[in-house]
Amino acid sequence: MLRLAFALAVLGAPAPAGELVTAEAFEAMSAGRTLHFSRDGAPFGAEQFFAGRRSLWRFSDGACEAGRWWAEHERICFAYDSDPAPICWLFRHDGPRFVAELVDDGAEGGLTLELDRIAAEPLPCPGPGVGS
Repeated sequence: MLRLAFALAVLGAPAPAGELVTAEAFEAMSAGRTLHFSRDGAPFGAEQFFAGRRSLWRFSDGACEAGRWWAEHERICFAYDSDPAPICWLFRHDGPRFVAELVDDGAEGGLTLELDRIAAEPLPCPGPGVGS
């Protein structure tokens, strides 16, 4: 499901400049929180982060995917239950903005998301075992 959403997104945005965020800094920022992302000003989705580098992604349409994340060099990679193939991102501080850029087969310049807000509230993802 995630791969389909990324494939359908329009690619080719310019690579953002800025300081790369380390896995340690990303974990400190995200642990126990929900990060909300947008693309070109429109809501894209949100991800809730749990102990043990587990996460729960919620698309803007309400569909949810349980997953996990890990570091690969400077990239933060995710795999989800419905599609365990890694999806890797570069997270950067770009002035006052915080952005995530999809890295496809090691090449930058793909889908870029902007962090809108960080919340303490869990995601509304009903279903057995989802968000637990």
